[in-house]
Amino acid sequence: MRTDRRGVLQGGALVGAVAAVPVAAHAASAVATEAAGMVVYDSRLAESASFAGGRGIDLAVMSLREAHAALAGSTRVEGLTRWSDWTVLRGLLEERGLRRTAEARLGAPLSGHDGLLRWSMAAR
Repeated sequence: MRTDRRGVLQGGALVGAVAAVPVAAHAASAVATEAAGMVVYDSRLAESASFAGGRGIDLAVMSLREAHAALAGSTRVEGLTRWSDWTVLRGLLEERGLRRTAEARLGAPLSGHDGLLRWSMAAR
């Protein structure tokens, strides 16, 4: 096997990107946990599971309706989910008076998705 400069640089970039995703998700998790009443995540997605750190509402074991019921009374909700889950939850939470305060698409190379949505909702 030959090792050339390009291969070393590509390998280093890949290792750096893979290592950075859980670190970034954990940093976002710390901020979300401090400010959030509830955290919503999907443990089937590595980035989402890392974001929540095992705390909150796991969409892998709970339906969206059950999650909606569990969020009753929350004045602030943070999440890192697929777009489809976010769309449904956003509609259900808006019915309860919560409004979107932040929304951003994040890369999800570990779980093989083209992006997850990091979102926040709060009561007005």
